[in-house]
Amino acid sequence: MIELDEKLKEYGKNHKVPISLDDTLNFLIETIENSNSKMILEIGTAIGYSSISIAMNTECDHIDTIEIDKDRFNIAKQNVSDHNLNDRISLYNVDALDFIKSIKNKYDFIYLDGPKGQYINYLPYLIKILKDGGIIFADNLYFHGMVTGKIPVSKGCRAMIKGLHRYIDAIKTDPMLDTKIYDIGDGIGVSKKIGNQSL
Repeated sequence: MIELDEKLKEYGKNHKVPISLDDTLNFLIETIENSNSKMILEIGTAIGYSSISIAMNTECDHIDTIEIDKDRFNIAKQNVSDHNLNDRISLYNVDALDFIKSIKNKYDFIYLDGPKGQYINYLPYLIKILKDGGIIFADNLYFHGMVTGKIPVSKGCRAMIKGLHRYIDAIKTDPMLDTKIYDIGDGIGVSKKIGNQSL
C-alpha cells in the first residue's frame, strides 16, 4: 500500500492542478521499484505531488524534477521542503527541452508528464540521457480519450493530439526502445532502452 499525502492531493483537486491519478501513481511507483531505479528525472513537477510520492514510497536515491510555471514551482519547492526531502529532490524552474538538451546526467528512469504536444520533441534527447535498460514512463497518452477516438478532438487540442500520435508511433517503432502501452489511468507508455533484458 503506497503512502500518499492527502492534503496535497486535495489541494491539486481544489485548485485544478493536474496531478497523477491514483492508478497511475500506483503503477509508476511499482515500475520504479521493480526496475530498481535510483536516478529519476520527472518532467512536469506541478505542485510536487508525484515526486514527493515517489520519494516517500521507493528506494530511489535522487529525483530531478522540472516545472516551467513559476507559481507552481514555488509551491512545489515549499512542499518538498515541508516533507524534508530537499536532499532527495532537486527542482528546476526551466524549460524542459533546454534542460534535457544540456544536462550531462544519465537517468535510470524518466517520468514524462509535461506538455503532451512536446513529448515527440523531447524523445531523442530523453533516449540520450537514459541509461541502457532505463525506462521512459509517459503519462496521458490517451488524453481523455481524444487520442483513441473515444471522444472528438476539440479544436484547440488538434496539434497536441497529433503530437501524441507521433510520439506513440515513435516509441513503438524506435529500434532503441522496447515499448508497451497500458490501459491504466489516462494511458501509459512504458519504454525500456534496449539492454540485456526486455520488458
